[in-house]
This record gives sequence, C-alpha cells and structure tokens, in this order.
Amino acid sequence: PAEEKLLASAGEMSQAPDTIYGMFADADLTFPDAIDAEGKAHPLSQGTFVPCQESPDRVLRKSAYENLYGSFGKFKNTAAALLNAQNKQLKFFAEARKYPSAFDAALFRTNVPTDVYLNLIEAVHQNLDKMHRYVRLRKKLLGVDELHFYDVYTSLIAGADRKIPFNEAKQTVYDALYPLGEDYRAILKEGFDNRWIDVYENEGKRSGAYSAGASVHPYVLMNYTGTLDSQFTLAH
Repeated sequence: PAEEKLLASAGEMSQAPDTIYGMFADADLTFPDAIDAEGKAHPLSQGTFVPCQESPDRVLRKSAYENLYGSFGKFKNTAAALLNAQNKQLKFFAEARKYPSAFDAALFRTNVPTDVYLNLIEAVHQNLDKMHRYVRLRKKLLGVDELHFYDVYTSLIAGADRKIPFNEAKQTVYDALYPLGEDYRAILKEGFDNRWIDVYENEGKRSGAYSAGASVHPYVLMNYTGTLDSQFTLAH
C-alpha cells in the first residue's frame, strides 16, 4: 500500500511528456498552408491533414505531406526528448510494479497475453505479399511512376468520395443502430440534440477523437471533416 500511494502521488507528474507533447503539437506548432495544383492555399493542421491526403489533387497531397512533416522535422530533437521521457516513465512504472517489461505492463491492463500480440505481428509479416500486391495495384490505378506515402489515402476511383454533412451522418448512425433498441437510441438522440459532442476542429483543439465520462453525461470530442471516415468515427 505504501508503494502504491507513492506511485499514485507521482501520477500527475509522470504525465508530463504527454501533456507537453499535446501543448506542442496541438497548440504551439503551426503549419504552412498546403497549395493545390491551381495555386490555391488550404489551411493545414493535424485535423485537415487527412482530408488533404484524400484529395484527388496530387499537388495538394504532396504539399500537405511535406509541410506537416517538415514542420515536425524542425523540432526533431524536442520530439525525441519527449519520446525518451515517455519511455522512461513507462519503464519506471513497469519495474516498480515488478512486470517483466513495459510491454507486459501495457498489455496487462486489458488482459491480453503477450503471445497474442506477437502472433498478430507475425501474421502481418507472413502476409506482406498481399500488401505488396495492393500497393502495386494502387500505383497502377493512380497512374503514377512512383508511389509515395501521400498517395495511400486518396480514392482509387475518381469521383467516389463525397462530403457528408454532420446532420446526415447523425441520421445515418441513428438509423444503423436500430437493432440495439429504442432505449439505446433515445440516449444517443439525447446526446445528438444536447451538445454532448464537440464536433468541428478549432484552433488549439486536440486532433483525433475521444470520449470521456463525466458525472453529468459523457462528452465526445471529434474533428469532423465531412468524410466517410469521419462518419465512421462518429459511429465509433
């Protein structure tokens, strides 16, 4: 009990690497606009990056990729120091609680045996030939001489993507959850209608999507961009 009390008291301090990274990446760091094939500027952030990568405009995709990762690259020593601090934090708590490794400690929380995790990685390694075939197909269908990372998110079929307004996405999710019953959907509708969801990207807002419980009701944070992926995130 005394050791656990000491570890608990260090809990907030130990979150410093994650807290500092969040402030750095989501608030302090800014990115140059991405430029499309017509010379038009598009505001670039971690929230708008993926929509830019999904664009059929390869000039825009390349510009967004280089501007985002180029900006992070200017702070590579800071990023490395933050990662190193996080690794030391995980190692410290794993050793303090006598786990064989930080790897074991991370998987213990969800009761996943390490063999299951390693087997998943090995299964991927054994099937990389399928990924290689897919990459060759993507290169062929996009008609490019060389496939880059900024080519992996855009649709293989021209005109397949469309914008999905948030209200339409809510209705689709609501209809799709019909099998779960009206009690479930009533709670969902209450959340939709009463601002439980912080929907759109904003300056200084964390990227990604999260759900957190509260004494009143859950709160959901997302960065909705009108894509099918965003609709899937809402459903998730």
